[in-house]
Amino acid sequence: MGARLALLWRGGETSVKCNNGKTAAWFAAGILAALGIITAPRLVRADGNDGAETRLRRLEAHQEIENLFAAYGATLDRHDFDAFGRLFTEDAVYGSGPGATHGRVAIQAMLEKQISSNPSNLPGPDYHLFFNPSIQVSGDHAVATSKGAYVIPDAANNGVRLVFFVQYDDTLVRKGGRWLFASRALRAGAPPPAAK
Repeated sequence: MGARLALLWRGGETSVKCNNGKTAAWFAAGILAALGIITAPRLVRADGNDGAETRLRRLEAHQEIENLFAAYGATLDRHDFDAFGRLFTEDAVYGSGPGATHGRVAIQAMLEKQISSNPSNLPGPDYHLFFNPSIQVSGDHAVATSKGAYVIPDAANNGVRLVFFVQYDDTLVRKGGRWLFASRALRAGAPPPAAK
């Protein structure tokens, strides 16, 4: 064949020197094809399955936590305080500072008393809403912030009236395959006015 071939490696680049252009092109194509066949399946297997499984677990956790946020409001709206209590760990903390409530049983009792007594004499039906969740998951633990609102009927305007607006800062854990609130701190206040 009379062609001289030399394979050179420079900083991750491969080049072929040959005094016959056609032979060099075929030789280079063959090496690149062989490298692709040998390495591609391993790259797909390592990056594809492991990455996809991790992403899927994270997406599932996000969805389950958003379902927990929805259940928080739904159980309060239908006054199902037993189901509401089961959304918290046994040693959960609700609120912050010296006024925080500690423990699942105490949290359930406090919200049941507050909502059932209706001290402000608000008309029903009332609805708890949540929106704008930001969730960071790390294994069986997560932290999240979200916004919440409590609305009641507004007969005068044939609509609804916002009673309060709140930000929730949550610590969550997965126990027995379920996400639960380990702590739920509330920061109340009206939404800031729109910028002009």
